[in-house]
Amino acid sequence: MKHAWEQRKLNEIASIYDGTHQTPKYTSIGIPFLSVENIATLQSNKFISEKDFLRDFPIFPKKGDVLLTRIGDVGTTNVYEKNQRVAFYVSLALLKLKETDPYFVNASFKSNSTKKEVWKRTLHIAFPKKINKNEIGKVNIQVPSLAEQRKIGSLYYSLDKLITLHQRE
Repeated sequence: MKHAWEQRKLNEIASIYDGTHQTPKYTSIGIPFLSVENIATLQSNKFISEKDFLRDFPIFPKKGDVLLTRIGDVGTTNVYEKNQRVAFYVSLALLKLKETDPYFVNASFKSNSTKKEVWKRTLHIAFPKKINKNEIGKVNIQVPSLAEQRKIGSLYYSLDKLITLHQRE
């Protein structure tokens, strides 16, 4: 039996957090520190100390969480796939999903309907433009059953990997 897709607000399917608002004290080694410019690879050559991480990051990205750009570049997402601790700046939002496939959510942010939702909640008069954390939670997203989400998420994940492979050649 096919289930209808439901419109859900992002804050119904995810807990939303933003990163530290202070510019950290960088170190030469330690916990990787992500910012908006790291969204494509989720890798950084900036680090913070273990002490600062433990003090400032009670909540941090874990495998299967989605990171979303919210300042400058607004609405670009990526799934965090590592079992490695990582810190993040206020320019990123962290989506800890509840019974929702991260690859499906990642693909949804590439859809025109979700892009329009993000666009209308973005502060375009701000420089750089930004979306406030509470506005991210109001973004409507179309959600099918979890089984369907997994199939769609897996398909998009495979396509993204294939595109990346071909771009390298």
